[in-house]
Amino acid sequence: MLKSNLNTKGFTLIELVIVIVILGILAVTAAPRFIDLSGDADDAVTHSMMGDFKSGLTLLHTKYQIRQTSPISINGQSVTFNSEGWPTGSTSNSAGCAEVWNQIFSDPQPVNVMNDFNSPLAKGWNTVYYADASAEVCAYLKSSAAGNLSGYTDPYFVYFIGDTNYATYGYTGSPGDVKMYNL
Repeated sequence: MLKSNLNTKGFTLIELVIVIVILGILAVTAAPRFIDLSGDADDAVTHSMMGDFKSGLTLLHTKYQIRQTSPISINGQSVTFNSEGWPTGSTSNSAGCAEVWNQIFSDPQPVNVMNDFNSPLAKGWNTVYYADASAEVCAYLKSSAAGNLSGYTDPYFVYFIGDTNYATYGYTGSPGDVKMYNL
């Protein structure tokens, strides 16, 4: 015969409710510290903008291939191209990179023009131009706060205006290439 143990005890309903409430409080307060999705969202924005930039760049290049002249007036904007047919901006500096940004996007987000790598980053989009005998590039960076470029670790993309083999930053590309860095 089976014996029944009448002294078996379990948790009361109140004890279970208290444990669930405590776990809920811990989840609400501790989970955001362990699950920070804002960085992933910022990375996704940079990837998306790079894709849009590439598409716009290809459209401008196609218009140059059809017309074979520079500059070309497109939607009331004068777009300057290099000898390979890639947009360069009217000046060879960071302001020219900002021009390319504004020509590519129909409703561009504001972009801060950095004069050089020592210029401060503004919150939002920033651009900086670099050229020497081995490189000619425009870099586009999205910063979540004002700061400086030294130690920048977020993803950013680079538009290669000319043939580039700049080993210091690992920039290698041909005119028209757009590549992501700091993935």
